[in-house]
Amino acid sequence: MGSKEIELLAIIAAGTKRKKRAVNILKVAKALKDLYNLYGSSDAVSKAVKLSPEMIREFLGLRELTGEVKTLIRKGLINSVDIGYRISKLPSKHQVILAKNTLKKKLSSNDVRAIVKHKIDNPKVSINKVVKDVLESKIKKIFVAYLGIDKNTFERLEKEYKTKNKTNLIKALFYKVINKRNLVFFSLNGRVVVIKVLREGVEEMRSKAKNLKISLNKLADALVKEYLEGKE
Repeated sequence: MGSKEIELLAIIAAGTKRKKRAVNILKVAKALKDLYNLYGSSDAVSKAVKLSPEMIREFLGLRELTGEVKTLIRKGLINSVDIGYRISKLPSKHQVILAKNTLKKKLSSNDVRAIVKHKIDNPKVSINKVVKDVLESKIKKIFVAYLGIDKNTFERLEKEYKTKNKTNLIKALFYKVINKRNLVFFSLNGRVVVIKVLREGVEEMRSKAKNLKISLNKLADALVKEYLEGKE
């Protein structure tokens, strides 16, 4: 083991201790990148430093941060790898605004993760409004619904629209029912729609289900069927 390798491993070890981090996370990110260049693979780095590939990816993502955000990290004002990594997913000008909001409003990793996801899902909404909306939603009651889509309905959708992103397609159908500000989270797990909405969103879904003369748990299936029939 060469001296350079030993030095890199020492930096990474000192910067990844759970209780007390003795090395700036940006320095750890650089050391991990240098070690990757030395070893030639992520698996080799993961084994050597005893960090998961996901954690290594988060550290390396810090290198994509804009200079102003890196300065905040070097000053020790932001010391969370997860927060830094999430911020790095945004364009430079948005990174700075979110980083400053993180300090001013003392945002948690979960807050930052939600803000970044909401911004990516809603690119036309300003980053300041996204921060405001996400933080306001924290103090509002959020309802979660799991809405199944019938197997035959889903198979027909896949057959007729192979090239389309099914998650985005079905999400767009719900946006015709629910005001965007009332939809907090949306995902498609197999044939099950997982949706988180504010109280107003629940009422909007119930109203649509009532109009269709179905129970609420059949709403996703009914919306897809309605879409397919409208395309015939």
